[in-house]
Amino acid sequence: MKKSIINLVNSLKAELMGFVKLVESLEKKDLYFIDKLLVWINRCEDILTTYNISEVSELSGLKSKILAPKFSDDRTVSIKKYQLKIAADNLYDLQNTVLKVLQPKEAKVEECRELMRQILLIISQTKAIQYNRNLPFDTLIGDIWAFILGNEQLKAGAVKLRTSLIMTDIQILIADEINLEDF
Repeated sequence: MKKSIINLVNSLKAELMGFVKLVESLEKKDLYFIDKLLVWINRCEDILTTYNISEVSELSGLKSKILAPKFSDDRTVSIKKYQLKIAADNLYDLQNTVLKVLQPKEAKVEECRELMRQILLIISQTKAIQYNRNLPFDTLIGDIWAFILGNEQLKAGAVKLRTSLIMTDIQILIADEINLEDF
């Protein structure tokens, strides 16, 4: 079963925005930096696992580098300091792995979002659908989708949207991009 690309994009973007705080934590020599980083990696791994994205193994591999000093027999260097050095050395790779997953998905969503804007503009110009404020907003979304499917000019756009997104994502795009004053 396909999963929501919009939810994936939003989740990964949120994690990348949180990455800034992690770097600040390192900069401030926060004693809990390693713990915070491992929590961040675990959240990203959970997201990628949920969506069956193989880059989860890359994150796990980088995490293993950070965890490895805990199992070292070498006591000449502080385990915490060595772990900190490895974590700092791998920060960019961790962030970049998540970013590489996000960028093509985000581009796909933006392409579909732009297509939906164009479709909604065409529909609003035809005045074929009028928003009845007495009915639930979901009804308007359903009416718009039905109109798109039934209109020969807009069918190609519907096919493009359906091949790229699940129905829930399409409904989200309609709701996000609609300007109710136009209906």
